Amino acid sequence: MNFTTTLASWQQLDAWLSHHADFWQPVPFYTPKPPWAPLAPDLFAAVRGLSEEDYLALAADQAAAQPWLAGYRSSLLPPPLPPLEALTLKRSQAQALTLSEVQAPHMPERKRHQAGCLAAQLQPYTRPLVDWCSGAGHLARTLAKASGQPVLALEEDAALVARGTAWIEATQCPDQRQVRLEQQDVLALQADSIFWPRDQHCVALHACGDLHRHLLRQAVAARQPRISLVPCCYHLTQAHHWQPLAQATQASALSALTPLQMRLAVQETVTAPDRVTRQRHCLNVWRLGYDALRQQLTQDKAYQPLVSCSVKQLRLGFAAFCAWAAEQQQLVLPAEVDWDAWWAQGQQRYAEVQRDELVRHQFRRPLEIWMLLDYVLFLQEAGYQVQLSCFCEPGLSPRNLLIDARLTNAT
Repeated sequence: MNFTTTLASWQQLDAWLSHHADFWQPVPFYTPKPPWAPLAPDLFAAVRGLSEEDYLALAADQAAAQPWLAGYRSSLLPPPLPPLEALTLKRSQAQALTLSEVQAPHMPERKRHQAGCLAAQLQPYTRPLVDWCSGAGHLARTLAKASGQPVLALEEDAALVARGTAWIEATQCPDQRQVRLEQQDVLALQADSIFWPRDQHCVALHACGDLHRHLLRQAVAARQPRISLVPCCYHLTQAHHWQPLAQATQASALSALTPLQMRLAVQETVTAPDRVTRQRHCLNVWRLGYDALRQQLTQDKAYQPLVSCSVKQLRLGFAAFCAWAAEQQQLVLPAEVDWDAWWAQGQQRYAEVQRDELVRHQFRRPLEIWMLLDYVLFLQEAGYQVQLSCFCEPGLSPRNLLIDARLTNAT
């Protein structure tokens, strides 16, 4: 990807996302009638009229949902997305580099395979590595096996560092002993820190929000020769609004984008277990049912968010959940409540939310790539050659976009 091509792709996405802001910026959970409904009444009627069977089919098939929605409003088709490098997973290499259960008994299976796929995609290796936000060093141990290079793993949580160090000391694998875990708050790590050696290959797998943005800023400032980043959770930031990194993106019409709106980019949950999906569905119905009751009692028609609650609350039933929620919001409930009626209202309201989300979710991947292209432009402005590709199948991780940047003329 060259700078001119990257900028043109970003500008097209920026204009399309800005033009359709009413379709994706309002969150359906908080918005009973979306602002795009009067703009596209036929689409609104078609979406709200979907049977459960048809809704589930479209929600599970992006390739089918996009043309179906565009049949009611053609402008919902996104502009051409930048070509991603072919998914050259090198399956045999990925399998060979994935740590076995014997080599990594404490490493979750999905994480083992993600790390193996990423390690295969990053070959060949020519420098020592830094694993940014390493946790207990799962990725670091995989990178050591793949590269034969020493790996410095940086993690803030002292318990994770101790746990990972103990696993390394107990291993019978010589290559894993090249990993050194260090306790380090990476957000406090600056380019000139003595704790960050030069001439490193910096790697981050699913570092969230400010953590991966700080890596980009500091690795570029330190002129690290290679940066390989798989971002995640763009919305986890201390900033109140989206803050672009590249100079070329500073004038975006989306400069007021909030973390809540940025969260759309990571709402795809193809890896969630069925049990978790059912629990989430139940809690969402209950939240909306309770809020309908609260609105009637207070005459406040704006949705009022609740703090997170334990899934253990599910065992106690809807009435107990409402009592808990009312206590959180200092609301006194009547002695007699028709709980079945309010639960039914929650069911109906959540069905509407899901159908409105069907429209909003068409903007997930374009929004994510729009944010990624800002990172790519930032790196290109700093003199890096950048490749944007997928490192694994979306079924293994929906956050599967890899930025691999090499400093021009680095030896």
